[in-house]
Amino acid sequence: MGKTLELGRRIEVHSMDTHCQDISLGLYCQDVECPQFLVHTYSHAEGSSQRVGFIRQSLISMIGLEPADRPGWLQFPCRKIHQRALKRSFLDVCKLQTGKVPEPKPLEAFDKKAEGNLRVVSLGDGLYRTEAVDDTDTGSKRARALARGFVKLCELEADEADPLRFDFGCQSTHDALIGMLLFRAQNVRSSMQEEDAAAGRGVLAPPSQQ
Repeated sequence: MGKTLELGRRIEVHSMDTHCQDISLGLYCQDVECPQFLVHTYSHAEGSSQRVGFIRQSLISMIGLEPADRPGWLQFPCRKIHQRALKRSFLDVCKLQTGKVPEPKPLEAFDKKAEGNLRVVSLGDGLYRTEAVDDTDTGSKRARALARGFVKLCELEADEADPLRFDFGCQSTHDALIGMLLFRAQNVRSSMQEEDAAAGRGVLAPPSQQ
């Protein structure tokens, strides 16, 4: 008989993984000396352990997590939680097919409404600024909207003096995380609607309840 593991609190669940026999994947958090995270599935389906390993390595590569001092566990280098951004990134990583671990995404992307590229520039100590590559009125408006998108999507701190700036309260750089969520911040309204629709859509149940 399967046993429920003491994994801490589950902060997100991907209820049906179409890339691995519809298994459920959970992201768990424990506060040790700092918040640490674990990707876990109760499934013993073929390929499930490889799938967990791929998701774990992708979180390291694509959003900047690092291995913690316990096997399998991860943490942010700044030792903070950044839960909202982590949850969204985890769900997006779970959409990737198992294979070669992807590289971090760039901090620049095409914006349809701006009809040009937008980018995010790191100013150091966790402070970032958005800007349009082509300095047009529409591009400037979209750059401000992008900054607001990051603030809302990741629960970051807005700069009241400059609507193009936002920062991480941990005062650490998170370039990989910013790159991962750039598309989401460009389309923050649809991203928030997707989050609401996904909330409570599935439950990662222990083996004794399956």
